[in-house]
Amino acid sequence: MVNSVAPYVAPPGHVEVERVVTASICHVREGIFSQMENIRTASLRNNAVHDVRAVLLHQSGWFLHWMEGPAPSVHSLLQILAQDPRHHSPHTLHTSRGQRILPTPWSMMMSQATESAVHFGRRVMALREQFEKGIQYAPSSVLRRLSAPMQLPQAQGLPDPEAFHRVGICAAGGNEAFAMVGWLAAQLGGTVAKRRFAGEQDMDGSSEYVEFMEGQHPCRMIAVARNGLAHGLRRAFLPDWPHFVMLFCGTPKFDDALMARMVAACEGLPVTPTLLGIAPDAGTHQRMQGMAVEAHLAYVAASTARPDDCTAIWMAVHEQLQRAGEPPSSVWDVPRMVA
Repeated sequence: MVNSVAPYVAPPGHVEVERVVTASICHVREGIFSQMENIRTASLRNNAVHDVRAVLLHQSGWFLHWMEGPAPSVHSLLQILAQDPRHHSPHTLHTSRGQRILPTPWSMMMSQATESAVHFGRRVMALREQFEKGIQYAPSSVLRRLSAPMQLPQAQGLPDPEAFHRVGICAAGGNEAFAMVGWLAAQLGGTVAKRRFAGEQDMDGSSEYVEFMEGQHPCRMIAVARNGLAHGLRRAFLPDWPHFVMLFCGTPKFDDALMARMVAACEGLPVTPTLLGIAPDAGTHQRMQGMAVEAHLAYVAASTARPDDCTAIWMAVHEQLQRAGEPPSSVWDVPRMVA
């Protein structure tokens, strides 16, 4: 029996927004990058006027659009999108109301996946069928189920293949987070998957992840570039990650900068991950914990080790996952809202 997560209800004093996720078939056959750039420019100009925040993803000939804002603005935007010749056959996969989840006005992702539009579309139709039966998932889960579903064979027979541990990892000084993902793939026989994210201004955010079984539960470790912590889509996924490993190098300039990035990334999020610190000395742990506590973030001194000591890092993460127990589901136990 999987645990269900609660929706993000708007707390007192916060504006309630409407959230909608749709999938549609892309008409663009060439120059998709330039088209995405054009969409970003227009969206940054128009959405801000109506207090709408949005995410756009392109993969395998499909668009995924996640938007949040005042109900009249969201419904108006849906009507405008329905007339856009760059796509057709929109399918609604999520609707709800509550606290904002998207922290920035705009972000997008372009996936280089080689999967066909037909195979991608099968997942869209499966989610639409569940939605029409009154079963839906968190917006971030909808995007993940479509763009990066859990691929482990052992996870496919579980009651909810989306109920898996998610662990982020980022390094203060170098590429040790990406090296850790590569090390895990080599140790456990997994494959490293790569993604690129875009924010309001650039296209240079990257991440890599590897999947493996941790005991009886599937697990995914995701390496995030330092600049990627600022991207809206990456920040929107942080509430789904109960643990985030931070690899500190012992140089205050770099360590403080990484913690400052994480504090900024977590600002305004409805749920924040527990930070698992890996540091070469107790003094670094003490300073990082002080910064985290000041920002109301949970910090655990998971291990005193170098940021390139993959064995020590994995032992610390393994211990935390054992304590975590069963991962939660992403089913929202609330009636869906009709747009």
